[in-house]
Formats: sequence, C-alpha cells, structure tokens
Amino acid sequence: MSSSASRVDSLAVQTKGEQAHSVLSGAARFFSAQTIRRLVRWPFLLMAARVLGPELFGVYAFLIAVVEMLAVVSGQGFADYLARESAKFPHSARRLSIRLTQLRCFYIVPLLAITFPVLFVAGYSPSVLISAACLSLILFPRAVFDSAQGLMRGANHWGPFPWLELLQGVVLLGVGVPLLLRGSGIRGLIWAEIASTLSGVAAAVPLSAGLFQEIGAYEVSWKKLVQGTLTFNIFPLIVNLYDRLDVILLSKLAGSVAVGIYATPYRVLGTLQCLPAGLMAALLPSLSRSRWDYRESKRCGDVMTLLYVAALISILGTMLLADRMVLLLLGRDYMESALVLKILIWATIPMFLNFALNMFLLARSREKVFLRTAFVCLVVNVIANLILIPHFSYVAAAGVTIITELVLLVQNVFLVRGNLGFLPMPGKFIRTSTGFLLVLGAGLTAMQHLPAFVNAVAFVMVFAFYLYISGSTSSIAGLTKYALPTE
Repeated sequence: MSSSASRVDSLAVQTKGEQAHSVLSGAARFFSAQTIRRLVRWPFLLMAARVLGPELFGVYAFLIAVVEMLAVVSGQGFADYLARESAKFPHSARRLSIRLTQLRCFYIVPLLAITFPVLFVAGYSPSVLISAACLSLILFPRAVFDSAQGLMRGANHWGPFPWLELLQGVVLLGVGVPLLLRGSGIRGLIWAEIASTLSGVAAAVPLSAGLFQEIGAYEVSWKKLVQGTLTFNIFPLIVNLYDRLDVILLSKLAGSVAVGIYATPYRVLGTLQCLPAGLMAALLPSLSRSRWDYRESKRCGDVMTLLYVAALISILGTMLLADRMVLLLLGRDYMESALVLKILIWATIPMFLNFALNMFLLARSREKVFLRTAFVCLVVNVIANLILIPHFSYVAAAGVTIITELVLLVQNVFLVRGNLGFLPMPGKFIRTSTGFLLVLGAGLTAMQHLPAFVNAVAFVMVFAFYLYISGSTSSIAGLTKYALPTE
C-alpha cells in the first residue's frame, strides 16, 4: 500500500466531527450551551426560591448538592477521560464509551446504598430522605448523557451542545413551572429534573452514535479500565467535597435558611465557570496531541490572559450590580445573598486560572497529581468551615471558598512549572490589575450618584476600553488564529 493510500486510510478513521476550526469556536459553542442551560434554569430557580421561601429552597439546594456529589464520585469525570482517549484512539472510542457507562452505573448502586443510611443517621427527616431517593434516579440517565457528550468532545463535534441544553431547559420549565404553580413544592422540582435529564439522553445518544468508526475489538480489561479511571473518581470526589461540603455543613451547623441565602450566589459562581469550562473543554483534544513546544507555551499564556480578564470583568459587574439585582430578582427576604455574592465573586480569579492549569496537566496525563492537591484543599476547606461557620454562617462559607481556591492555585503553579517546564502567566498582569482596581474604586464611588445598571455598564465599558488601549487584549486575539489540527 502506498504512503498516500495509508494517509487516506488514516484520515478515514478520524472522527467525523473534527474540522479545522478555531479553538474559540468550539469553546464558544460549549460556553453558549452552558449559558443557555443557565438562562433557562435561572427563571425556574428564581421562581422556586420565591415560591418556596428561603427554608424550603435551602432543602432543595441541599438535595441538589448531595446528588451532585454522588454524580461526581460515580464517574462524572469519565467524560474528560473519554474525550482525551477518543481523541487519541478513535478506533476504540465507541466501545470505551459503553464500558465507561456500565462502570459508572455499577458504581452508583453501592453509593446509593451507603448514602441514605448516612443521611438517616445524620438526623434528616424521612421526607428529605424520600426526596433524595427520588432525585437520585437521574444518576443513571446522566451516566449515559455524560458518555455521549464525552464522545462529542473527543470528536470536536460541538454543534449539538447548545440544542441539547435548550431541550433540557424547555422540558424543565414545561414540567416544573405548572407543578410549582399547583403547589407541588419540592416534589414538583424533582420530577421536573428527572424529565429534563431523560429528554437530554433521548437526544444525545443518537447524535453521538455515528461520530466514530469502530475498528477491531476493545481489548482493555475491566481491571485496567478501573485503574486507569480511578483518578477521575477520586479527584472529582475530593474537589466536590470541598466544593459542595459548605452547603451540607451550613445545613447542619446554620440551618436551611442559611443554605437558601447561600445557594443562589453559589449558583451564580457556577454559572460564571461556563467560560473557563468551555474554553478548556475545547482545548483538551488538541492539547492532548501537542508536542508542548514554544508555540504551545505561548498559547497557554494567551489562555491564562483571557481567563484572568474574564474574572476581573465578572468581579467588576457583580460588585456594582449585586444589591440591585438581588432585590429585583429575589426580594427583600434574600438581601443577605448580595453580600455573599460580593464575597464569592472574588473566587473567580484563582478558580478560572485553576481551570486552565488543571487542564494543562490533564492533557499531559498528569492527573494523578490532582489527588494530592485536592486532598490538601479538602483538609483546608473542612477545617476552616467547621471553625468559622458556627460563628459567621454563610459569610464564612463564602470566604472559605476563596481561601480554598487560592490554596489550589499555589499548588498548581508549582506542579505546572515542574511538569511542563514553563509557567503560563496572564499577559501584562500588573498593568491590567492596576487599571482594574482604579476602575473598581471609581465605580463604587459613583454608585451613590448613578443608577445601578447605568453605573455598571459605564464602568465595565471603561475597563474594556482600558484593556484595549493598554494592549492587554493583544494576546487574547492570538487564540482566534489557532485552528485545531486535522491530522
């Protein structure tokens, strides 16, 4: 067989969704999908908060936190593993996705058998336990949905992501709003979540089924598969423990009302993570094939710049708008949520940068170091929350979130430098930071004289103009010129 024929055969087994397109294009579609998810879900959550009140809404937030922790430890991180491995070995992608789904479902059953006795011993009421059992039903279809998305990510096939999220959001509203209006309470929210998840599975599986050609048999044993994916169970578990444990500790140490006050601002923080998550998800397949030369170090620096600037803009807008938006959307019963949000928003700086640093390490198959970094963060988070929550309630939980992300950032800086041989840094860091602080100070001063919305828009535009004239955005523009390789 000639070399040209071999080349054609090699290209034939490439993923159907992989095309030469900008990384930012893939990131934009992933980001738009997550944005659609939040935009559709936010009215639903705000309505639930108003109808249920802080206490019952706090119970619902607690249930979501428990189920999300179970989803993570059962293998939600398998989607990252599947995206990386299917990009490297497209021939075995389909069989790998099936095995990973089976493995995750196998994990879910014993996890549920452990969780409910623990909640019972912890003193939660039978109604809470029944609600948790009903909501946990979404774990099995979510295993299928996440595997389908992992295949799409490995194939750089981002087109369906926004439509899948829109579908699930429409179903959530279509089922949940009537049930809330009829007074179904938390049970209505749960059935809406279940219906939404099932609709996503029904659409995602056919869309991902034809992305890869299967050649030969998948020969990796179950033992090797478990060993290879173990980090993707343990690391997300530890991260989720320190990421969501504050909600559970608030529930036990400060009550459901405190959880209700804290839950909505924390959702805002989760929504803002769409940008780094989308960008890094789009980068992972190409980073996994990278030679990590000078060109790659430059691109990593551009990514860090973009995420740092995005965090600063998020902080600026939140600090100027939080009070007004909380009053408008949630009412006076939730006014303390504005203070929580103003504290939590500063966590976006280390959080966004950690997204990038973790993905750089993952692309180099250095995910085992995550266990050590996450364990350190877990210890810091639990100890700090146990000490501070009884005295400062939700304010303590917000502050500890920032501390935890900073601890992770310090560890990641040393690990990335040691494993990659270079440390990506945001471009023009001092100049950008100085300009941001000056604009923020001016905006806070002007709040006393201008309407909140006008003030926020004006000073965000001022900061954007400063970034442009200072040259801080020049490195970001470089990302638009990078195309994912087709070879």
